[in-house]
Amino acid sequence: MAVEVKIPEIGESISEGFLAEWSKKNGAAVTAEEPLLVLETDKITMNVTAEVAGRLEILVAEGETVQVGQVVARIDPDAGGEVALPSSPKPSEAPSTPAPAEAAAAPAPAAADLDQLSPAVRRLVEEHALDPSAIAGSGKDGRILKGDVLAVINEPAATPPAAAPAEPKAPSAARREVPAPAKSAAAPVAAGDAGQRQSRKPMSRLRQRLAERLVEVQQTTAMLTTFNEIDMSRIMALRSQYQESFVQKHGVKLGFMSFFVKAVVDALTTVPEVNAFIEGGEIVTNHYYDIGIAVSSDHGLVVPVVRDADRLSLAGVETAIGELAAKARDRTLGIADLQGAVFTITNGGIFGSLLSTPILNPPGSAILGMHSIKKRPIVVDDEIVIRPMMNLAVSYDHRIIDGKEAVTFLKRIVDCLENPERLLLEV
Repeated sequence: MAVEVKIPEIGESISEGFLAEWSKKNGAAVTAEEPLLVLETDKITMNVTAEVAGRLEILVAEGETVQVGQVVARIDPDAGGEVALPSSPKPSEAPSTPAPAEAAAAPAPAAADLDQLSPAVRRLVEEHALDPSAIAGSGKDGRILKGDVLAVINEPAATPPAAAPAEPKAPSAARREVPAPAKSAAAPVAAGDAGQRQSRKPMSRLRQRLAERLVEVQQTTAMLTTFNEIDMSRIMALRSQYQESFVQKHGVKLGFMSFFVKAVVDALTTVPEVNAFIEGGEIVTNHYYDIGIAVSSDHGLVVPVVRDADRLSLAGVETAIGELAAKARDRTLGIADLQGAVFTITNGGIFGSLLSTPILNPPGSAILGMHSIKKRPIVVDDEIVIRPMMNLAVSYDHRIIDGKEAVTFLKRIVDCLENPERLLLEV
């Protein structure tokens, strides 16, 4: 008896999602726990896996909006191996049909290449007579995505000047030889005809929600940012001295982020006003320390949460961050992994940022921005020395946090990191 593949319960506030991509083709053999589809919601992008092994029958096409609990496929556990099934269902909008002349002139794409494509991508390739082996894939391991095919389809054809000899232009490597309709002599030549000047792709649900939240934060908070700088010499020396033994004992590398998480926890206990938020007419102060770590993935920005960071060692923090980052890359984060951060840390320095003003991540009322480490001349004991320096920024909601508290909070972080023994001795 076939087992239904349903859109799972994701969170109390999520009732629908966007079926972004099928990871297996229609009629493919699947194994239990193997990723079947990529689901995008307004909060998270995640993989939905197979509950049982068997043959997959796709019922809902890529690009469709789906409801929680909706059946989108079936798996027949009694069927062994792959079998040929009709192409997966087409989206609600009817696809364009090639003209008779085009259909006659266009040979079918190679079957071996088509077998490796998702149903939606395969349908586009067949309808527009494309050669999949000549399409550059932007997905994981060079996988061809729907956007890659659309880019080829929308690629403008080159138009020779009126005075040039009638010599045919070479078509795109991915496009088959298909006679193009003749243009009217009176028709104007568009500026973009000589080469692609623009491309379009739909915003993911995650990106749409992120955009909405960023605008909402700007409109509903009195956000202000304070800056400071930190000499990273002591932290870098500690990492260099103990990295090998740290890895041998704990199985993870000692990174900068664990030091920053522990310094943030110390600063939150020192300045509890920062560990609060406004709810209606009340100020709610948190007495726990769940720290959000902003992670940039191929699927968008997410902020998984390190729980009870005050109870974790440096190794515990590094392990938790590594596990969350892996889940973000594999699209296995759950809603629970993203909720409840009382404070957030974002590190633009890994991309080369020297200075920025991070935007708040509600419900937290403050966020720390880390940046690139640069060697700069500074004055120490009336002498000019070269030190590895990092700019730090704390953005905060001025409705609840005054400048004094914000500056004191950031200065405490700097003091803890420039004197890391404070973190060990808790002084």
